[in-house]
Amino acid sequence: MNRDITANEIHYLLDHLNKSYSGTSLLPYLETGFPSGDDILPAIPKILFPLSEKPLEPEEVIQIGRIPVLFPCSKEKKWFSEHGNHIRFEHDILKSAFYLLSGYQEYGSEEKDEYGRFPWESSIQCKLGTTGIPVVNYYFEVILEAFEVFCKKNGLPFKKVEREAPALLLSHDVDRIKKYSFRNMVYVGLQLPGIISSENKLAKRFRNVLDYSMGFLLQKKDPYWNFSRLMDQEKELGICSSWYFLEKSGKKNSRYRFSDAKISDLIRSLSSAGHEIGIHGTMESSENQEVLEAEIRRLNLACETQVEGVRQHFLKYMHPLTPSIHEQSGVLYDATLGFAGQIGFRNSYALPFRLYDFDKNKARDVWQIPLNVMDVTLLNYMGLPTEAIVEGVRPLMEEVARFKGVFALLWHNCSLDEEEYQGINEAYQNILEMLLESKFEPRTGRELIRELKSDGA
Repeated sequence: MNRDITANEIHYLLDHLNKSYSGTSLLPYLETGFPSGDDILPAIPKILFPLSEKPLEPEEVIQIGRIPVLFPCSKEKKWFSEHGNHIRFEHDILKSAFYLLSGYQEYGSEEKDEYGRFPWESSIQCKLGTTGIPVVNYYFEVILEAFEVFCKKNGLPFKKVEREAPALLLSHDVDRIKKYSFRNMVYVGLQLPGIISSENKLAKRFRNVLDYSMGFLLQKKDPYWNFSRLMDQEKELGICSSWYFLEKSGKKNSRYRFSDAKISDLIRSLSSAGHEIGIHGTMESSENQEVLEAEIRRLNLACETQVEGVRQHFLKYMHPLTPSIHEQSGVLYDATLGFAGQIGFRNSYALPFRLYDFDKNKARDVWQIPLNVMDVTLLNYMGLPTEAIVEGVRPLMEEVARFKGVFALLWHNCSLDEEEYQGINEAYQNILEMLLESKFEPRTGRELIRELKSDGA
């Protein structure tokens, strides 16, 4: 991003910031383009922001405390200084916030992993070690701190708007519903001699063959069809969650259809219990609008309410193609944006937000609910043992709680298999109890965005 931030991009940031304060509007007092250290000040009191034309250079990023400044404009290790009735920022905090929140680093990026995703390892968050910090929230906190000082100096009304409590979005992607099938038994059998590749060691492959074979031949209760137990668990905890259903299409998608009697009955049961039904877009739908729209239509036929939320399978998301498809398909929100490889904040923000449309120079219509924690990330990508995942999640929970944001937790029904992950059900229960004891209020994705829109967002 080797240019100044534009007026439209500043308005985009202020639209997200404006919900955090009341009283005086920041916009009339915001002045950009004043170099850090310049002795010339406007006649009228202003908050002065320097602008950087430089591209992002990770080696030039500086830290103020634990927060990085992506586009520094001086050697000063402070955010702003007071000059009479003026406030002057030392660094381009606006461009830093825009770069992270807008999705700029992914826009048109050619860096892709094996599933066509923007990889965590390529992100600036990975390079700076800040994936677990909602950096944009800290930037906004600094801007509000400066604005409050400015208002006091100039006799202007200012009041922070405090959110009542952080929210919990618990969600489930329904990818696999049957473990003990003939197909799966054969599949793990072929992994044992290495005919089909597997990352598991020989002892684990041998245990899998025994588990799948005994389960199929003895017709054991299938651990993937655990929906009644999950519903009972959530009812006891006072949680209604969001369930994203994935239709059969291609090898990497599900092996069921929305019209299957067992699935349509499940969808009705979930909906009747107050849970939200959303679309888990197939691999193809992330780059094909007609495919996603057809999937939504078929799911709507099985639902009591219209589908309003989407999460892409495998978190496959290509900016700007996928968000454009979501807009054209008429969904209310998307819950995809988390890194598969690491828990944390993909856009460095702990609240719902909107991406930026760089072609139309405005905020996109579809809201994003950032995904903080996915079970597969904890267990597979990060390789945490089950006894470590509660403490692994706690720092993110504390960051979200600080800003009374939204903690989005994705747990697949098929990831609660004790044969695969010993002690996983206890760990999962402990995570939920930890969040509820920390006063996180459960919401579905639909509820979160409708509340935002009712507040005028």
